[in-house]
Amino acid sequence: MTGPLFVGVDVGSSATKCVVLDAGGRIVGRNVRPSGFNYAQSAQASIDAAMRACGGSARCMTCCVSTGYGRADVPGSARRVTEITCHARGARQWYPAARTIIDIGGQDTKVIRLDADGRTTDYRMNAKCAAGTGTFLESIAVRLGCTLAEIDALAMRSTGQARVNSYCTVFAGTEVLERIKAGQPREDISMGLFRSIASRVLEMVAARDGPVAATGGVVAYCGAMVRALEEALGDRVLLPAEPQLAGAYGAALLGAEMDGAADPGSGVPVGEGAERC
Repeated sequence: MTGPLFVGVDVGSSATKCVVLDAGGRIVGRNVRPSGFNYAQSAQASIDAAMRACGGSARCMTCCVSTGYGRADVPGSARRVTEITCHARGARQWYPAARTIIDIGGQDTKVIRLDADGRTTDYRMNAKCAAGTGTFLESIAVRLGCTLAEIDALAMRSTGQARVNSYCTVFAGTEVLERIKAGQPREDISMGLFRSIASRVLEMVAARDGPVAATGGVVAYCGAMVRALEEALGDRVLLPAEPQLAGAYGAALLGAEMDGAADPGSGVPVGEGAERC
């Protein structure tokens, strides 16, 4: 592929994501891989794989914007942008009416509020405790001798209303073991874990005045998480086709706008004075 390509890289604590956009704002390349111990290496490998997927090369890369936990380690990044901004931008592109974005990742959970024009007006983050994150689920899965996918499958078969009351990972693990000992169905215990996370998220959602969209790896791979959020919110949650890519997608969109390319969201060129790569 020839012509300008805009790259967004989201280096999370668990996974590194890369999205490549063409000049028209279409996603032409994507890649997701474990972040591992070397963020620079995983970022470069993700960029290379996404470029190969679209037949592009480094010479075609007009701008690269990085975000996420390891954004400072992305080779060739012209600008580093917070994941708050990038997830909001990506989700808003998919769902222009969204006013609240819930991002559930490996190490933190974020609730981002937008105004009618898509600008971030407020956000809340749970980053000091594993409760309400993918790490919380993975830790409990280890206790149960299951994978995250297996817990999700069990939860989706639940017909009860169980809820794990402990937010702390250690206490929740003990509570789960006690419930197993008491004979509670594994399906209901598993769904209770997702309801526990949804309860924590609901505490972070101060107010809602419009549609809610969800992003992040947990909602990408766990249908039970979406179900629990909808139960807690009492409303439908908008789920993009590729929610795990929202941060990288938003970063790539910002790269296109910063470079002065046509705004993929509106078809209007970015105005004079926009920061360029």
